[in-house]
Amino acid sequence: MSSKLIYNKDGWLFENPQENIVHDITIDDINQLLNYAEQDEMWAIAVKNEVANRDKAIHDGTYTKKTDWLVEELQITKTEGTVIHMPYGLRIITFPSKRQLFRGEIQNYHQSMPSLNRVLKGCVNEKDKELIRVIAHLRKWQFGNLIWNINVVPYWEAKLSDVNLDALAQHYGFATHLMDLTNDFQAALFFATCKYVPETDSYRPLTQEDIDQSEDTKYGYIFHAPDWIIDFMNGGGFMKWEREHYNHSDPDIQKKRFYLQSGDMDGVALQIGYQPLLRCAQQSGYIYPMRNEPPLQENWHFEKMRFKQSVVVSQQVFEMMGGGKKVFPNEGVNELRDYIEQIKHSVVFTKDELEAVYDCDGIDKTIFPTISDLEKALVGYTISDGAIEIQDEPIVYQIPTERIDTVNSHYDGKDLLEAIGGMIHQKYPDQEYRKQRCMDIYGKLV
Repeated sequence: MSSKLIYNKDGWLFENPQENIVHDITIDDINQLLNYAEQDEMWAIAVKNEVANRDKAIHDGTYTKKTDWLVEELQITKTEGTVIHMPYGLRIITFPSKRQLFRGEIQNYHQSMPSLNRVLKGCVNEKDKELIRVIAHLRKWQFGNLIWNINVVPYWEAKLSDVNLDALAQHYGFATHLMDLTNDFQAALFFATCKYVPETDSYRPLTQEDIDQSEDTKYGYIFHAPDWIIDFMNGGGFMKWEREHYNHSDPDIQKKRFYLQSGDMDGVALQIGYQPLLRCAQQSGYIYPMRNEPPLQENWHFEKMRFKQSVVVSQQVFEMMGGGKKVFPNEGVNELRDYIEQIKHSVVFTKDELEAVYDCDGIDKTIFPTISDLEKALVGYTISDGAIEIQDEPIVYQIPTERIDTVNSHYDGKDLLEAIGGMIHQKYPDQEYRKQRCMDIYGKLV
């Protein structure tokens, strides 16, 4: 029986998405969505080719203007290799847009929400909530200090774009207020049909025993939204964010600083873009801030689909995605997995990390008016992993040289321009900013 799933003119698969109901879909429907994914991939390639041909014509002096500048600018942002300055401060390098956004889940979780939301769910004291957030952010910055030992990370920041530490931390299992989305249906289907194995930081196909554990594990789930409604880089997504978070009556609005996990960016999908570590781009990853948002099941911006899990389908998807390597690549960072796991439970931090959190993570200044107030509240604060300590001296990771060399071997000597699609659109202010970052990091232009 053929599928009747068809995207309507607004990009929805079902009528009346505001009804917020779960739709049962079949294997034929999944195959139809895979066919649509191929069409979206072809559309993305066509847009990239148009931009590349335009760039070549400009370089050769043969360019004839066919559309107005706004259309061209929008087209450029839809392709890969474009530097975009996001409202929360970071510059990213885009990967191709594909008109649809998805999230795949391997079972019915009833309330799909970010990991830090779950941690805070039973906490009623606002001061305690903020301290737990601060600890999560401190671990994120400590993770950033760890990966700075990988050659490609500082080099990427110096030469290409900002490192999105929040997104990388999210993709390596740290607690955040961010939910993962993707514009690649294949990636979403993989996460909805293949099981994560934490001991090896890898995935495997489902077994019948996995499927039969409970009523919830018998079904996989797909959440879907047309990108125009929530993607920040699309008109609808931007207007939604501006309407909900941008106070035009504030005379100092142009000076306002927005933070990724403070609630400022809630409810819009933000492309992660290319990053120095491969996982985000391989998954065509977006982050969806949800600090104050309801679970996805209650969010009408997403259509909900469920399908019966199958050992056969799981194996087919696993093989289609190269045994998981297409979305979960062997990027060498596994060599540092024991250090990463240690940081996830760390209770000892540095004053530099505390300053980074206080300055860059939107800490509630009504609760902690000064960094001194925050430090006093933190020191001795006890969580399940122990009592918090703040020290002056840096935390040194005694990583064997051969381990770092193994990680670096996955990146050193690679053509980074090829890794971001072979072209980059970077305006003059961004070029100058990158030169300054290079000077900050290396003390010279490299």
